Amino acid sequence: MSSIKSYKTAKGKAWRVQYRSPDGKNRTKQGFRTKNEAQAWADKNATTIREGDWIDPNAGKVTVGELGARWLEMQTHLKPSTLRTTEQTWRIHVQPRWGDTPIRAVRASEVQHWLSNTDRSASIVRKNHAMLSQILDMAVRDGIVKSNPAKGVTLPRKAKARKVYLSWEQLSAFANECGDNAPIVWLLGTVGLRWGELAGLQVQDVDVLRRRIAVHRNAVTVGSKVKIGTPKTHESRVVAVPKFVMDMLVPLMDGKAQDAWVWCRADGSPLRVPSSNTWFYCALKRCMEKDPDFPRVTPHGLRHVAAGLMISSGAHPKIVQRQLGHASAAMTLDVYSALWEDDLDAMAGRLDESFSDALGLSWKGA
Repeated sequence: MSSIKSYKTAKGKAWRVQYRSPDGKNRTKQGFRTKNEAQAWADKNATTIREGDWIDPNAGKVTVGELGARWLEMQTHLKPSTLRTTEQTWRIHVQPRWGDTPIRAVRASEVQHWLSNTDRSASIVRKNHAMLSQILDMAVRDGIVKSNPAKGVTLPRKAKARKVYLSWEQLSAFANECGDNAPIVWLLGTVGLRWGELAGLQVQDVDVLRRRIAVHRNAVTVGSKVKIGTPKTHESRVVAVPKFVMDMLVPLMDGKAQDAWVWCRADGSPLRVPSSNTWFYCALKRCMEKDPDFPRVTPHGLRHVAAGLMISSGAHPKIVQRQLGHASAAMTLDVYSALWEDDLDAMAGRLDESFSDALGLSWKGA
């Protein structure tokens, strides 16, 4: 229920509406030139309260910066590396543009202009949008604004990541260039571990007799530090290791305690992911100098190399999924579908043979 009353101003009479909001507070909306205007607003306001669409008129004064800071504090579920990237996205891209903007002042056209004029890759633009949109989604849930103005804007198409695959000969050449670090290259390039999973391996995780490795940890490089956490999917898994690779690991573990790292730095801490000018990229440079067609591969890219070698050896998608730690075989097929293209010709050939055999049998039977 609301009441409408007049009051005097320097320019004459004006009208105000007094009402009780859903939060139990007595509120006033004034500045109406006529009683009819005040009544029309009061009727509309009563409808929004009744239908549960009422928005606190003062809530929209909260800035994107204030709500964004709260949103960041809530991202405790993120992995350390993901959290660091998220904080960088906020600090470098979102906060400078939107930090001082009141939530209610954000307009879809301004969001679109910001995204369209960001001179960065499609991936970064989409990350920037995703963060702003999630903050505004929280504003909607909190009843600060009715809708999210970042919804429905046009986003740049994200280029499909190009995967690099090596042949057995190329992987062998690269491993040979890595010297004492060859076992690392062979393990990444045949088993498909992520770098953090390799860096987090302890002696107790390696079953030499069964040629299995239990993946329980992920040693992620975050800035200049290495943080130990769970694998990317939060689930442990057991992977198979080729015998010749396992034979390389045995000497590395000789005499070490069960909880010792298979590989470690001079100070005993887990390995950090190789950066430029380290053994990995120096060896790669030598390979590319010897062979101009040698693909440029990264430590994570060796995971794709392993997938390619598994698939080319005839491994079933479900086995590749388990080895790589994907959430589902569907994901594996989606990521590496191109590698199964050659199987189409092989399948057609096998059908041809089956048809010929069946036809030959039917004629013999006749």
